[in-house]
Amino acid sequence: MTEEERLDRRYELQYVAEYSTRYHRRRATFLTNTDTIITLLTIAAGASAFTDLVSGSPGWLAKLGSATVTLLSLAQVILKLGPQGTAHGQWLRQWNSLLTDIVISTNPDDEKILNWLTVKAKIEEECIGELRALALDCEDAASRVMRIPNRQHYFSGLQRLLIHFGTFQQDFPLKPLEHIRKED
Repeated sequence: MTEEERLDRRYELQYVAEYSTRYHRRRATFLTNTDTIITLLTIAAGASAFTDLVSGSPGWLAKLGSATVTLLSLAQVILKLGPQGTAHGQWLRQWNSLLTDIVISTNPDDEKILNWLTVKAKIEEECIGELRALALDCEDAASRVMRIPNRQHYFSGLQRLLIHFGTFQQDFPLKPLEHIRKED
């Protein structure tokens, strides 16, 4: 590989590591916070049901609290938000480590590039899927930070609101350059 090819490869890998850290940071935060909120709701519903049961015959509050606890607990078991948040946190650490190594190695040799590609492949084989809209939004943020022009995508308001729940838009057109300058 020539020096120019190595530097191009380094830049490409830095870009991938940059947006991947953003993606996994956002997923880990969302999943962990959602799991915590569901846990707090489960505790509150359980406490209200328990209080109603202790105070005498079970009323509507105990029934509602018991149903809420059951549904929230079922959601936590099925969705596995806590374990998924932990997994994204681990992938975030791996991508951060790779990104740091890339940033401090300003003139890598062929062996260093091969090592980075191997690390990237190992991380990616663990991550079996991603949310397309969130990934593009993270790529857009990485492009802004790395000053890569013409990489900002248009997201509908609904897609932006529900970005952690799935990708609902069919396509993500690039924003015109003059529109991007007005936003920045």
